[in-house]
Amino acid sequence: MSTDKGALVDAVLAGIGRTVERGMRMNQTAAARLGINATDMQCLQLLQYGPRTSSELAKLIGMTTASMTALIDRLEKAGFVTRVRDEHDRRRVLVHIALDRARGDIAPIFGPLIGGWRRSLDGYTVQELAVISDFLNRVERGFDAELGD
Repeated sequence: MSTDKGALVDAVLAGIGRTVERGMRMNQTAAARLGINATDMQCLQLLQYGPRTSSELAKLIGMTTASMTALIDRLEKAGFVTRVRDEHDRRRVLVHIALDRARGDIAPIFGPLIGGWRRSLDGYTVQELAVISDFLNRVERGFDAELGD
């Protein structure tokens, strides 16, 4: 491994690019296995962090609200999502991922990948994991800044 800081920074940046590209390919592969399209899969990935309104999803994915309604209709018909009125504001409808479908159909696709990541992280110390976590948080904030989130 190089000890030249510039070379290491270049290697890390190249690694981020390769990781993003593989993430996009994994998204497409998972979508194909589930019989949905990549945009539908992107919506499901956003919902794993909690329910959202259709307008929030549309903004995050870069779609019109009408197109998002059609996407949610497809996912609801396929059993991947449900619509639930917000208990605090009955005018709002939240889209929830269907946990039974996610556990039964989506988790098996990503489980081996995540298991491999966990095994890869086993060799790091707590301090090293803290540095990795901090770096990934900084990468996320960089994306957020560019995306206007």
